[in-house]
Amino acid sequence: MAEKAVVPVGVRLSTDIEYRPDRPHPYRARVRWIDPVTKRRLSLSEGKADEDEAQEWLQDIIEAAQAGLSPALATMKLAEYGDANMELALRGLEPKTLDPYLAGWRTRVVPALGHLAVRMITNGVVDRAVQNWIADENSRSTVKNTIAVLVRVMEQAVRDGIIKVNPARVSGWQKL
Repeated sequence: MAEKAVVPVGVRLSTDIEYRPDRPHPYRARVRWIDPVTKRRLSLSEGKADEDEAQEWLQDIIEAAQAGLSPALATMKLAEYGDANMELALRGLEPKTLDPYLAGWRTRVVPALGHLAVRMITNGVVDRAVQNWIADENSRSTVKNTIAVLVRVMEQAVRDGIIKVNPARVSGWQKL
C-alpha cells in the first residue's frame, strides 16, 4: 500500500465522464494518472446517478490529489483502510486492550460503516452508528471500546491527510 499512498505533487490527472444509459448509475466518472515510479497508467472510476454527482466526485479526487493523496487512497472504504492501518492506529496500546478493540471493529464498526469511503464518514454518520449500537443493548464498555477503535482509525486518517477533522470524537453518548 505504501507505494500507492502518496501522489507526488505535480502528477497530472486526466478525467472524463462517460454516459452509459444501460446502467443503474449511467454516468461513469473516471480519473487516470501515470505512477511516476512504475510508469504504469492507473485509473479509478465510479458510477454515479447524474452528471453533477459524477463531476463532484471528480472534483473531490482532484482536490485530494492536489493535497498529495492518490485517488485510490482518497476513495478507500473504511474497512479496507482500517485493515491496512490497524497496527499503526493501535500502536502503544496494552495487549489486553487489543482484543476488545478489534472485536468492536469486526462486529460493529465494519458492518455499520465499513462500506463507506473514509472521506464520507461524518459526525452524523458516527452519531447514528453509536445510537444503533446502544439500541442493540450493547454494554457501556462495549460501546466505549467500539468508539475508541473507530476514533483511533479515523485519527490515523487525519494524520494521513485523508480527512481534516476526526468525526468519530463523539460525546454525550453515555447518557443514552
